[in-house]
Amino acid sequence: MKKYLLLFVTGLCFSAVEAQLVKQGVQTPKKQSDLDWYNCSFDQDGVYGAEVNKAYEFLKEKKIKKRPVVALIGTGLDVEHEDLKQAVWVNPKEKANGKDDDKNGLVDDINGWNFLGGKDGRVMETITREGDREFFRLKDKYADYITSNGEFFKIIDGKRTLVPAPENLSEYVYYKTRVLPESEIAKKYGGWQIGYVIREYGDKFKSELETKYPGQKITKEQFQTCYDPNGPVDTLRDIAFTLIALGFQVYKTEDLSVVYENFVMTAVERAEVEYMNVLKRYGNDGREDVIGDNYLDIKDTRYGNNVLLTSDAALGTMQAGVIGARRGNARGGDGIMDQARIMALRVTAGKGEPYLKDMALAIRYAVDHQADVIVLPQQNTLYPEMQKKWMEEAIRYAEDKDVLVIVPAWELSLDLSKQLFFPNRWMTDGKELTNLMVVASSDKYGNPSMNSNYGAKELDLYAPGVSVYAAYTGDTYQTGTGMGLASASVAGVAALIKAYYPNLTGSQIRDILLASVTSRKGVEVEKGIEVGGKKTQDLFLFDDLCLSGGILNAYQAVVAASKLAEK
Repeated sequence: MKKYLLLFVTGLCFSAVEAQLVKQGVQTPKKQSDLDWYNCSFDQDGVYGAEVNKAYEFLKEKKIKKRPVVALIGTGLDVEHEDLKQAVWVNPKEKANGKDDDKNGLVDDINGWNFLGGKDGRVMETITREGDREFFRLKDKYADYITSNGEFFKIIDGKRTLVPAPENLSEYVYYKTRVLPESEIAKKYGGWQIGYVIREYGDKFKSELETKYPGQKITKEQFQTCYDPNGPVDTLRDIAFTLIALGFQVYKTEDLSVVYENFVMTAVERAEVEYMNVLKRYGNDGREDVIGDNYLDIKDTRYGNNVLLTSDAALGTMQAGVIGARRGNARGGDGIMDQARIMALRVTAGKGEPYLKDMALAIRYAVDHQADVIVLPQQNTLYPEMQKKWMEEAIRYAEDKDVLVIVPAWELSLDLSKQLFFPNRWMTDGKELTNLMVVASSDKYGNPSMNSNYGAKELDLYAPGVSVYAAYTGDTYQTGTGMGLASASVAGVAALIKAYYPNLTGSQIRDILLASVTSRKGVEVEKGIEVGGKKTQDLFLFDDLCLSGGILNAYQAVVAASKLAEK
């Protein structure tokens, strides 16, 4: 049994703000309003928590009618944590015997499942990004095309050559406008192709100038004459001219020969090296070797393993702590609903973006194993159409089974009305997903996270997620900040409602949570935004940042649930 551990947090979706050395079984002497402040309320504690303690005062004469199941779809989980053992979900139809007792194709899925695991017990520690995966899927079709003035070219034997247009122009446009911006590998590959264009036009510029200024050293000023704003449109010539012109600044010279020798003549080789370096770094996450499935086949389902204590389990453990840690035992923070049962479904790793197949199958697994609330790891800007359909159908399946699905908004300071993220309530054709909630982090002072995405219609509400104290791997406890903690706060309150009012559906619970927030309407707050690709700040009314105009409130939610259940 470990008694001391110096804590630190790493992860894509989570950032720690304070490292602590915590002795097992001994609570730090700080007030609750400084630790698991999400349980507190402004009128009693002076912080904008979710009023969980106050909710329990209202519920003290009522009996719990079910132990709700919360499925954490994301990182791993420390299922042996001293403060979480009672809250870990156990598959009632499975035994730890190396057999598939419940005949679902997964062996020993006792507490959940790791979709990033192999049959030999190995797990994937990093995963690729969706944009890179799409690049590899479409590379042979479209990556070699260079377009200019409505014409299509490819580099053949080192020369730019006119070729017919791609057969599927709509898919080509998708590659250029959606995949290319999302993939660093695709950008570097495109830069390699542009290297040939730089060399081609660099030779042309040099020849033109030597004819125009025979026997002279060509200067930057003379090079500028290669650009004719009134000349015929030639997109590739303009691109090459601009890049070569920048070379004078990069090499701090007025001499074209310096730029030509160091930039033009080496453009192809340098770009190839850059592409190969980024390909080596991000091009292969080892899925084929570790798992061996086809990630583009939703019917290929029998993969993964039951290893849940992974190197990225810190966030999942903290989320579980917020939701279901034992209340009142003076160890760590109090969970919002410690009678909840937490199911761990791992689809994310230390780096990269979840495979949509894994998420869709995890949602279905959760629903089929009676989950009441599902927490997804993140939204994303790129959902390939076929895989988007998998997610649509999975979330709709959860809706049909009365399950609430919660997803946190990214911390990118983006306006969700201008930048489309998935999943969202309108991702299906013509029918809103009524069981899906998009949430973001707020702090104890009632302010939104400075960097969270926002949207008056697209973001539902804010919830405690800044400087939250909760269980951490290794029977320890940690203070951390992250969008995953906000979604855990919402999941905990949803589970609290479901425990006492089990007949309410996921869609009804979403409506209750939206209508029962601690209202911040009319309050002016500072918020991070992005303008022209640069981060800055501006002032907003709180109700312009999210649909509800407020912060998660468990007390008001259970009061509203009680009234609805009595009807």
